[in-house]
Formats: sequence, structure tokens, C-alpha cells
Amino acid sequence: MDDALSHRKRRRPPPPPPLDVSSFDRTDFPLLLAASTSGEHQSPQARSILRRFLRARLALLTGKTQPSSSNCPPPSLESLLPRGLLSLFPLLLTSRWPSVAALGAEVIGAAALYSLEANEMLALDRGVIKGLILALGRKSRRVVKAACNAVMDLSTSPIGREQLRKTSTVERLLSLFCQAVKIHSISDVYKVLEKGSNGCSKQMPVEESSVILVLAAALILINSSTEDLLDRIPKELTKRCLPLLQEIWKKIRGLSLMRNHKRCQHFTKYDLATTIFKLSMNQTNPASCDLDKVRISIFGSEGSNFENFMMACWENLPFLLSGLPRNPEQETDIFVSLSHSFNPKSINDVLESILMGLVSCPPLTSDEVDINSFLNEVSSSLGSPLIYGQDIRVLKALQQTSESFKKCVKKEVHLFERNLGIVYIDGDSAQKCKDAFQNGFTIAVRGMEFRSAKIAAIAKGLADLFGQPSVGANLYLTPPGSQGLSCHYDDHCVFVWQLLGQKHWTISSSPASILPRLYEPLSSFPRIENEDEGLQMLLNEGDILYIPRGYLHEAHTKTETCESGNKLLSEISLHLTLAIEVEPPFEWEGFAHVALHCWYEKEKKLSDRTTNCEARRLKVLSVLILHVAIRLIADGNPIFRKACLVAAKICSSKIVEENHAEALRLNQKATFLKIIDAINCSSNFMEAFKKIAVIQEGNDDSLQWMRWLHHLPQYGDDSEIIDYLNPLRMQDELGELCGRANKQIKDEFFQNKSKFCRFVVYEDACEMFHLLLEKYRRTRKQYMNGMLALHSA
Repeated sequence: MDDALSHRKRRRPPPPPPLDVSSFDRTDFPLLLAASTSGEHQSPQARSILRRFLRARLALLTGKTQPSSSNCPPPSLESLLPRGLLSLFPLLLTSRWPSVAALGAEVIGAAALYSLEANEMLALDRGVIKGLILALGRKSRRVVKAACNAVMDLSTSPIGREQLRKTSTVERLLSLFCQAVKIHSISDVYKVLEKGSNGCSKQMPVEESSVILVLAAALILINSSTEDLLDRIPKELTKRCLPLLQEIWKKIRGLSLMRNHKRCQHFTKYDLATTIFKLSMNQTNPASCDLDKVRISIFGSEGSNFENFMMACWENLPFLLSGLPRNPEQETDIFVSLSHSFNPKSINDVLESILMGLVSCPPLTSDEVDINSFLNEVSSSLGSPLIYGQDIRVLKALQQTSESFKKCVKKEVHLFERNLGIVYIDGDSAQKCKDAFQNGFTIAVRGMEFRSAKIAAIAKGLADLFGQPSVGANLYLTPPGSQGLSCHYDDHCVFVWQLLGQKHWTISSSPASILPRLYEPLSSFPRIENEDEGLQMLLNEGDILYIPRGYLHEAHTKTETCESGNKLLSEISLHLTLAIEVEPPFEWEGFAHVALHCWYEKEKKLSDRTTNCEARRLKVLSVLILHVAIRLIADGNPIFRKACLVAAKICSSKIVEENHAEALRLNQKATFLKIIDAINCSSNFMEAFKKIAVIQEGNDDSLQWMRWLHHLPQYGDDSEIIDYLNPLRMQDELGELCGRANKQIKDEFFQNKSKFCRFVVYEDACEMFHLLLEKYRRTRKQYMNGMLALHSA
């Protein structure tokens, strides 16, 4: 008998009939208010009333309870979420009964998913949001889980995410995560993630699953935050969280974490990678290296060495920097610090760390100055394994007979064909790379400045030294007696730094006919003609070789022959190339465009504001034609293609050889005067006019090179603005205007060209140039910080 009564007590009651939602304010609200505000005197009956009501409301919102009559229309939002109920949620979420607080959060989550209107209604109620934040801090894991789910449900709308971020929900979630990890180790969290879809089973500890939910909710809000909102997160909190997130990332990056319908897994490894990137991008730069250390390690301690190099060799002649003392005791020796990062006795470990320890670094577009645009494009793949062709190449130069040249040439053979689609370097493909290395293939890794803090520091110092936004760094690991890249020339200058072993280089004695630009297609040369006249150099450990852009070159690991005639293979070679990639805005052509922009902006301020709109547009279009004329001059004048170094820093300290710095500054100003003289003498109106007005079929992007100019500030009304982002519209407008005012625009062009060349102010252009440089540098620094954070694990 007792057992039967006990059994009946344990049986769950049948589901309640649906409540009359239309009578909430008259009947339900007073009862629920009394039940939820009875304080210490709350009775089991009050708890039962609240639980019954919340379950019924939850059933209505989730569609598990249908209206009593099939002819009745679905309940309105006002009846499902009456204002009285919204005012009760803060009390329900802070109830001393965990079951009531959890049900309250579940109702909020269901309502947030019911419709966008319901979601926004809840999000805009400060009491609801505040109640959820308080619920996140409850000791009950059930309440915390329900509150986390409600936060994620509210986050499905832009307004929901915005209101949650405004009320410091991110800070509360990150704090909870840090506290939870102190109790449950990272390994426990990893085990939950490793279970995948089975992680929702009843065997999963509630405490562990709640940690995942807290983390998932934080990731959703962080990954949808703008840069300004991320800056509001306390720096100390970010510093505490990042190592924990990186440790989880290190463990799960090899797993296939997919979201599933049971809502156990709320994020993928790519979501976690994006969060780590975004929290790191504005942190103190881990890649810090004193500018003087970089200059001294490459050019020596004498300040005149750098000046002499710039005057004699920069973008002009190859140069071997060898024989510099390497002293491990000296703080200035960054080479020793870098070379110790690679152990020649454990080449398998080096290969393993390269192939399995690195992640893909998606490229930034050439004119990108907004990191959010980049993240929006790659957020679903950030943290992927290395991608063949983009991040890594495995190749070998083999002798082949060329029918066209009737001679033997070396052609690159790749491990993976480029028409195979995307090839990720993991598992079997990584093993194929290791086997290929044993068979004479070179491993070439791009973007090492985003993967190693030490290399990043050197690259940053070199970028400051040459006044450029960034410096690229590639790593080449070549087995004995082999050659990786075939003979070629680059569109950027490189410093080749021999880290391990030796490598023999052959460099042509003369460059290409014209200085190649970044991103321009390169001509293909099968070999260096007259090799005996070319430069032959053997790089030993610590040597640095400078190769200007446009010089053909090739390199191979040295093969020695003993007295018996048998070949003795030398050791492996590891070298780093530091590439000074001069992006279009930072050539002298770019500086000329900046100078013209500065002059035009000043001219607008001085002009007569009563001028009619057509006259102002005539001036705008004449300035546009002058931009194009400058571009056409630069196509044939090598001075315009050279790097502009007005932002170069010879030394970071105040104690500087001022005469050397002054010599460089005077040299740059003299170059600018030559540029202005060339514009004044060689600007061709008709050639530039035809380039703009005549749109050849299939060549509608002929003016896309000027897109970067939209980063420069413009003032005035629409009639005075040059639309650099939509040059096609400017082309159409010019064609229409010139049909009736051809002579007028020609006269306007020559008048403005003459005034620009006479009155342009060099210092104004330098100031604007520095502002543009800082825009580029900021984005590339954010990118570097984010990628280094992903690799530091």
C-alpha cells in the first residue's frame, strides 16, 4: 500500500489545459504577482502555480499546445507576451526556486524564437535583460544553462545582440567562464566537446555542459561585435580569458565540431578561432622589436652603412651583407635568437611543426583598411589548416627541354596540381609533404610574420625602417642537393637571411627592362643568360643577401664532390626571405596622387562658393583626368615606380646620426621635385581623356587601380567629390560632359595641372601620406595580432 502511494506521488501530473491567454491581466497577473513576491513565505503552492503557468506558456510558444478550436486564429503576440508578463520576468528570473527561474528563462528563449517582433520586444525591455544577467550568476547550473540558452536565442536578432552587449552580458559570460575553468579544467571542457552529438546524453555532468553553454553564448556575442564594442571589454578580463581560449583551441582544432539540432554543440572550432582573433587584434602587440636592433643586425652598427645601402643599392643592385659578428651575448643580435628557434638535429620536428602546427592565413585585399570587412568574409573558415598554394608550396625545379628555346630549362614541379581545388595540409597530405621533402622537394611557407612572434618583430622593425605598412616573410626548407623555385624575378625587394646550412645563389647581372610593380603579371624567363656573367654567391649561416625587384635569380643547396669523384650532399638549407612589398599607395606614383589630392582639397576651400554646379563638376573631372595622366606617366617612368621613403625611420632612439637621417630626407624631397617636373612636362590630356572616356569591351575595370584613393578624406558637397569607388560612373559622366564642353575641360585640365605643379606643398602631402600609412598599418597590425594569437597555442 505504501509502495503504491509512493508510486503515485512520483508520477508526473497530466499536462495542464491551455490557459485563457486573453484574460491574463484580470485573472492570472494578480495571482502570479502574489506567488512571485511572497518572499521568505513562498509556499509550495505558490511554486506550483508559477511552474504550471510557465509550462503552459512554454507549450503555447513552442506550438505544443494548439488553440481549443481549429477555427480560432493563432494567438496574437500581445496575448502570448502581455505587458504584465514582461514586468514579471525580473521576479521570475530571480526567484529562490531554481525550477521557476529556469522555466522563466526557457519562456524568454522560446518567445525570442517565436518571432522577430517578440525577440525585439524582449530585447528592448531592460528588466528582462537585467534579469537574465542576474540569472547567469546563479549557483544553480540548471538556471545558468537556461539563461545561456535564452541569451543565445535573443542573439538571433541584431537588436537582441545589441541590447545584450550594451548591458555588459559579454563581460559577465567571460567572467563566469574563467570561474568555471578554475573548478573544471580545460581537459574536462575538451572531453565534453570531443563527445560531439553524444555530449547531450544524460551521462554528461551538468556542470561541464553549462561551461560549454556559457562559452557558446560569449562567442556569439563577441563574434558579432564591432571593434568599438570589443574595446569596452576590460583589458584585464581579456588577458585572463585568452590563454584559456587558446588552450581549448589547441585541443579542438583537429576535431570536426559541428552544430546539431539538440543544441548541445553551439559553436564550431572556427567560431572559437574568430573569438580568439577578435579579442587579440587590439591587444598590446606581441611582435615588438627595437628598430635599432633590426637595423644593426642587418646593416651593422654604423649609421652610414644604412645610408650608403639606400643610396647605392636600394632598388638598384644586389648586395651581400656577410661577416657581421654573431654574438649570443649581445642583446642586439636578433639573428641568434631567431636561429635558435630551429633545431637542425630534429628536422622531422621542424617539418611536423610546420605542417601540423600552423593554420591558414587568408590574404588581406590590397586596399583593406577595415578589419571587420575581412572578418566578415573569412569567419566561417578562420583557423583552417594550411591551404596548398595559398599558405604553403611543395615544389622542385627539374631540368626539362624547351622546344621554343631549344635548350634545357628548369621547370617547377608541384606536389599537388593546382587544378585539384583546395588541398588542406593535414593527415595524409601532410605525410605526402614529408615524403616529398625526403625526395628533394622544397617546403615553402608564406606569411611567417603571422605565425612566429620573433619573425613578426623583425618584419615590423624592417617595415618601420623602410616606411612601409608591412613586410612579408617566407620560409624555405630545402633538402641537400636540390632546388625549389626555378629561375624567376620578384615584384618586391627581398632580404634573404640564411638561418641554417648553406645555399648557392645565381643572380643576373642586369634587371628587367622596367621596375615591376606589385600585383602586375610577371614575364616568364626560362633561365639566366650568360650565367658566367651573373653574380655567384654562397650564403652561409647568418649571411643576408639583398635582391632588388626585377633581378632574375635562382638558388640550390650545395653539392660537394670528394677526391674519388663521388658526390657528397651537403646539409639541409633553411632561409627566410623578408619581402619589402611596396603597395601602390606607397610608390612615388602613389605619393603624387596623394599630393594632387591635398592640393585639390585646399583649392576647394579657397575657391568661390558661388560657382555653379556644372563648373565645379568640370573641375572635378579635370582633376580625375590628371590622376589618370599621372598613372600613364608612371607606366613608363621608373622613378614613379620606386618606393616612397618619406616615412622611413633610420633610428628609433633620440640619439641618432642626424646627418644621415637628414640626407635621406633631402634625397626624398629631391625625388618629389623630379616627380612634379615630370607631371608638368609629360601630362598628356588626350591620352588620359581617351583612357577614361573610351571603355573598351571587357575592360570596364581599367580604373580600379585608383580605389585606394577613397581612403583619403574629401570635403564639400556631392558636386565636388571624386567617386573613386565607382570610376565607371565617372567615366559615363565625363563622356556626357565632354560631348558638349570638350574645349572647356581641356582648358580646365591644363589650368589645374599648372596650378598644381606650382603650388603643391610637399609637407602637406607628407602629412596625408603618414595618415594613410597609419590606416594601412593599423589593419595589418590587427591582422598580425589575431593570427599570432591563433599560432601561439
